[in-house]
Amino acid sequence: MKRLKWLQFAAFVLAVACMLPLPHASAATVTVDPTIRVGLFFGSSALPGANLLNDVGSGYRFGYFDESLEFVTLGNTSETAISMVKTQNVWYGKIDNWSGYYDTITSDIAVGCWHLQLPQTYSDFAQASAAAAQYAGGFPAWVDGVYYVRVGNYLDATAAQAAQVTLGLTDATAVTASGAGVSVVKTGTSTILFQFDSTSGQYLAVKPGLDDSVKTETYFRGYSYFGAFQYRRSGGNLTVVNVLPLEDYIQGVVIQEMSPTWPLEALKAQAVCARTYAYRNLLASKHTGQGFDICNTVDCQAYSGIATMSETSQQAVDETRGQYLWYNGSLATEAVYSSHNGGASESAVNVWGQEYPYLIGKTDPYEATVADKISNYNWSVTYTAQELTDLLNSKGYINSGIVDFRVSKTSPTGNAIEITFTDSSGKSWSKTGDACRTFLGLRSIHYTVSGGSGNSSGGSYSVDGTGTLSTLNGAWAIDGAGSTSTLSDGQVYVITGDGNTVPLTSSASGGSSSPDSFTITGSGWGHNVGMSQWGAYSMAQQGYTYQDILSFYYTGIEVRQP
Repeated sequence: MKRLKWLQFAAFVLAVACMLPLPHASAATVTVDPTIRVGLFFGSSALPGANLLNDVGSGYRFGYFDESLEFVTLGNTSETAISMVKTQNVWYGKIDNWSGYYDTITSDIAVGCWHLQLPQTYSDFAQASAAAAQYAGGFPAWVDGVYYVRVGNYLDATAAQAAQVTLGLTDATAVTASGAGVSVVKTGTSTILFQFDSTSGQYLAVKPGLDDSVKTETYFRGYSYFGAFQYRRSGGNLTVVNVLPLEDYIQGVVIQEMSPTWPLEALKAQAVCARTYAYRNLLASKHTGQGFDICNTVDCQAYSGIATMSETSQQAVDETRGQYLWYNGSLATEAVYSSHNGGASESAVNVWGQEYPYLIGKTDPYEATVADKISNYNWSVTYTAQELTDLLNSKGYINSGIVDFRVSKTSPTGNAIEITFTDSSGKSWSKTGDACRTFLGLRSIHYTVSGGSGNSSGGSYSVDGTGTLSTLNGAWAIDGAGSTSTLSDGQVYVITGDGNTVPLTSSASGGSSSPDSFTITGSGWGHNVGMSQWGAYSMAQQGYTYQDILSFYYTGIEVRQP
């Protein structure tokens, strides 16, 4: 089921972790609809077992992908529900919070990792399957290019050896798979259909459908997917990778990054951005070490299959097929976007420190027309001085108590690109770029600060010959004896012309003093660079084309095929 946030038109934010240098990508090196590998479960989320269920099409083929990502078939099954499990002891879940999955929590349905292997070898899957059918619990196994018959599954070698005697398989050997081994089982049972084991860097792949006559759709973890699946192991759980054509992948990204009910031209703009960003990752090899090209989280692009595709979203991808963003004859390497910018996008150099000529900040007049549709478009956050003190201390910025927090530098479009914290001793710490958002966990960099010198309506102090200071925090005075002392707002006095002593105040009425709290008032959600998804929505509603949308948010780009 599609998550509620999309029904409420709240788009995901694309969070860019870092800006990776890329090799030059000209039209000659960019192709239309290449195969892409998408990491679904990996690292700490890797799975002991992964279920598949036919939705469109029937049965499955077993095999592996060669170096050219061509599928090599090793076997097949007509079963509609199968599970791939690691070749360690696993059990089928019958408890509510893990019902329907294979895991290491024990139950009465176990898939043991020890088997009895018969000595004969076979030239193909059909011969091995026929031989395996002669034994209860027999199944074909492909081990480093050779087919064997294995019988049963046992929790340890002792149980396997005892079964050898009971079954009278005197010529069999008790075996277990390597750390790369994966068993295919009939879901909900301990019946092994096929086992794959390679010590030469090949990994089990499962291709839904018994042939390619039908464009299959397959359920995995509650979502439906196009394409095939690869299962990688190095001794632990399964890294699950969706392997499919790029255009099929883009179908899934568009409906995650925007609502599939949005206007066609906005969805088309999103499709071109998503396609360009995906191809950039394909070239950058960001996740190659993990066995895939791009992940399924907002660290790359949000992706959970194609279950909620609409006719409009399909049309958006189909009508922009193979189209990418180009700048000066090369593929745009950073087709980044965020949910909404609050009224002004930002230049990449001011956020990530690297300049891209097509990622230039500009005032965005379009979001405001749909602001009433955007959840939390305008927002505010208040920090007490003590909370800021504790926050900086927790992050290693040991201070004597924060007395001032301000936006110390804004961009030409009004975004915060430097913030400064000052403590009671006059020591200051500054954060720049995207840290103006992430350091405090804010929704965007389009904000102002009220309280202390962060108050954009606050006053200033005249300094003879040097201009003004917005605050005395961090300033020093030298007395007649040559001694120095710190100055701070509200603690400096002057003698007036009539001989009275009064507190020194800033040029703003009411003076200035160290506040107890600082209020951050802003709008937008995301890093503010590139396309605003809600801005695209607004432009599409106003009749602009996807080329118009992309040309507005990406300076000087072209939209075309290689």
